[in-house]
Amino acid sequence: MDTNGLSIKQKSEVLLARLLRFLPIDAASAIGGWLGRRSARKAIRLKRKWVARLHHNFEQLEGIDNSEKRESRIIEHAEHIGRVYAEYPVLHKIAAERLTVSGSEYLANIEGPVIYVSAHTGHWELMAEVLRRHGIIAAVLYDPIPDKARLQQALNIRKYLCPEDAGNRYIPASPTAARELLNWLKSGRGLLLYIDEEKDGFVWSPALGRELPLKGNRVMAAKLAVKYNVPLIPIHIQRKTAANYEAIIEAPIVAAESSSRTAATEDVAEQLNDTLERWLKEDYSHWYWLAQLNLDKPFPGKLP
Repeated sequence: MDTNGLSIKQKSEVLLARLLRFLPIDAASAIGGWLGRRSARKAIRLKRKWVARLHHNFEQLEGIDNSEKRESRIIEHAEHIGRVYAEYPVLHKIAAERLTVSGSEYLANIEGPVIYVSAHTGHWELMAEVLRRHGIIAAVLYDPIPDKARLQQALNIRKYLCPEDAGNRYIPASPTAARELLNWLKSGRGLLLYIDEEKDGFVWSPALGRELPLKGNRVMAAKLAVKYNVPLIPIHIQRKTAANYEAIIEAPIVAAESSSRTAATEDVAEQLNDTLERWLKEDYSHWYWLAQLNLDKPFPGKLP
C-alpha cells in the first residue's frame, strides 16, 4: 500500500498490519486485544468523551449503575475493537479456518435477486466469506471512511474474498449510490446492506428507545424489498471466543398484509429494527458503533 499522504499514526498502523500478517491468527488477535485494553484504560484516566458516552450507554442499555462494572464493559468493548483491527491482516485465514455458518437452508432454492442485511457486529467483514461460500454475487454498499489506511485494509479483504472480477460490486455511499443499487437489483442480482450505519453524527438504527426518522439503510432495504417484492434475509456475525466466529443466517423477513406500500414498508423497517436490537443484545460490547451512539441526541427536524 502507498503510504504517501498518511499520518505518522496511519503509517505505524500500516507497518503493524504488515507484521501481523505473518503471525498465527490467535497471536495477531491477542495483540489487538491488548492494544484495545491499553487504549481504553488510558482513555478512562483521561476522561475522553467517548468513554463518557459508553458509560451512559452501558447504564441505559444494560442497567449497570456501578461505574467500575461499566469500566470493565468499556474495556471489553475496546478489546473487541482492537481485535477487529488486528485481525484484518489475517482475516483471510480466519475466513477459511475460524468461521462457522448456521442457517444455510434459508439460502437454498432462492431464485432471482435477494437483499441481504447485516450489521457491524463480530467481524462484519466476514460477510464476504458467507457470500462466497454460497456462490452469491452481490453489490455491497459501503461508507468510504476518511481513514485511508483502514479503508484500504477493508477493501482488500472484501475484494480478496468476493472479487469484483467474479461479478461482485463495491459501491461507495454517495448521492448516486441508491440509483446504482436499484439498477443492480433490477438486473436480477443481490444486494448487501449494513443497516446500522453512522452518518452525519448519528447512528441511524436501531432505535434503542429513540424515535427514528424513516431514513437510512434500514429504510432503503425495506422500501426496495416491498416495492420490488424481493426476499430480505438477515445475516449477522458473532464473535464466539477470541478469533472464532459464527455467521447466523435467518429466515426471510416478510411484510405483513397491508392496503398500502407505505404501511408495508414501515412494517418491514420495524421488523428490521427489532432484528437489529436482538442482535445487539447478544453482546453490546461487540457492536462497532456503540462508542459513537448518543442516545440523548435528537435527530434534526429537517433531514436530507
